[in-house]
Amino acid sequence: MRIVIVGGGIIGAALADRLARPGTAEVTLVERDRPGAGTSGASYAWLNANDPADARYHAFRVAALDAWRRVAAEFGGPDWARFAGGTEWAVAEPARDALAERVARLRDLGYPATLTTATRLRDDEPALRPPAGAVIARFPGEGHAHGSAAVGALLARARDAGAAVRSGTPATGLLVRGDRVTGVRTPAGDLAADTVVCAAGWRSPALLATAGAALPLVDPEAPGSSAPGLTAAITPGAGPVRGPVHTPGLDLRPVPGGGLLLEAADLDAATDLATPRADLDARGAELLDRARVLFPDLDARVDRVRRCVRPLPVDGRPLVGPQRPGLYTVVTHSGITLAPHLADLAAGEILGEGAEPALAPYRPDRPPPPPRRP
Repeated sequence: MRIVIVGGGIIGAALADRLARPGTAEVTLVERDRPGAGTSGASYAWLNANDPADARYHAFRVAALDAWRRVAAEFGGPDWARFAGGTEWAVAEPARDALAERVARLRDLGYPATLTTATRLRDDEPALRPPAGAVIARFPGEGHAHGSAAVGALLARARDAGAAVRSGTPATGLLVRGDRVTGVRTPAGDLAADTVVCAAGWRSPALLATAGAALPLVDPEAPGSSAPGLTAAITPGAGPVRGPVHTPGLDLRPVPGGGLLLEAADLDAATDLATPRADLDARGAELLDRARVLFPDLDARVDRVRRCVRPLPVDGRPLVGPQRPGLYTVVTHSGITLAPHLADLAAGEILGEGAEPALAPYRPDRPPPPPRRP
């Protein structure tokens, strides 16, 4: 069976790794740039199931964390996938009550979550000093990944199992015969396939349109779109953290080799595809200033500011399953968290082993969500 995967981010890499291992398929992955260089490399990459609002989707994400633990164990506990726990605090109302309520609801679902004190927090995160009066939460089962390194490791293992990886090879269209997708068109030539897997992230709608298929994603090119965001990496310095930390005005996590990755909701929301580079750099400097408030002795500089364009399904849930004969799509927000689990579930369907019940709620052709009331 010939399988062509379009997209070399974390979803495509996890699929290539999973599909190549059984030795039952000839797997080729094509990536327009360098694998892991796009959204996966710029992502904040927080491994979590921290939202209790939808119990079914929460359980799906919990299973995804278990899949990540298995992957990390297979690679011997690499520094690109760590489960050191997460921390969050809130200072003002109503955020304080909301955080305490979320912890209670997560605990009711069996998710490791607890309220703690600044003194006890130092056992887990010695460098953190939350402000007096903050409501502090710990989520000991959470972690973080370094997307580009994870992609590299997964694709190296896929290559060892026989997969072909073609970097700098954009898919310019899908080959169609009748109602069936039969391959992928690239500048280097056509690639025939029994199944094409679209894992092209936010660029998926343009590719799928060449076969008359659509995907309900938020348009990243619309002015003010919520799909683009912003992260900044800073060089190693004082004030290390062990896992993701969420504070009012700043989110941060460690990166391999030292340093921190920074993000903030307000600066994220202010970023779109039209944001000039000078504004991106200014926001990166602002993130560093906020980190210095948290760590007064921080001796660091901004290493890189990146625009992170996320594939955002309009209802926030994964889009996974067949769209045409010979065409299978795997596109989602929270791709870093979900990638190994989605690859495990989708592999059998792609190989023709039957429908996976756990994916039934997440089909690309499901009814659209009802319009929001004003």
